[in-house]
Amino acid sequence: MPTLTLPLPSGGTWTRADYEALPEDLPVRVSLIHGALVVAPRPRPLHQRIARRLATRLEDAAPDAWQVDTAVDVLLDDDEVEAVEIAPDIVVYSSDHDPYERPILAHQVALVVEVVSPSTRHRDRRVQPALYAEAGIRHYWRVETDQTAPAFAVYTYELGDATGGYVATGVHHDRITATLPFALDIELKAVRER
Repeated sequence: MPTLTLPLPSGGTWTRADYEALPEDLPVRVSLIHGALVVAPRPRPLHQRIARRLATRLEDAAPDAWQVDTAVDVLLDDDEVEAVEIAPDIVVYSSDHDPYERPILAHQVALVVEVVSPSTRHRDRRVQPALYAEAGIRHYWRVETDQTAPAFAVYTYELGDATGGYVATGVHHDRITATLPFALDIELKAVRER
């Protein structure tokens, strides 16, 4: 296996400039969370397949005001010392954002989706939803990918105005019908089956 060498930041923490200077073709996924570089392995093929299929269905349902992409950087907190920039598995964001530019600003994002893998359980269930909520992203979906149905499920959440955290709005095994962030009706069998 080839050695991965990353440039070390000049200060004690990673800045947005340090993060943005990383090459785009890294063999691992990286996020910037409060000045720390978080490194994760590339997802398994099943994880990627589910994310791709769900993103396609979201894109098919999205009106022109929205665009849908996978694994694109979202700037959640632009703090000079402890910035937060993460690439969720799926991002639904305003068509006002130029798709040639990165990162996407949190206020332009209507929905983020994380597909849970064995190595990302804690981050996808606890850490990242809290960061998305703090950034004001209105909708969060978590896809549990246990390989045997009916364990496959999409958990949907909406930002609670009173609490500032996410409030559960449903658990979906076979179909998602929703009106927010836009009207959609997704049959999940085609998303989860091989």
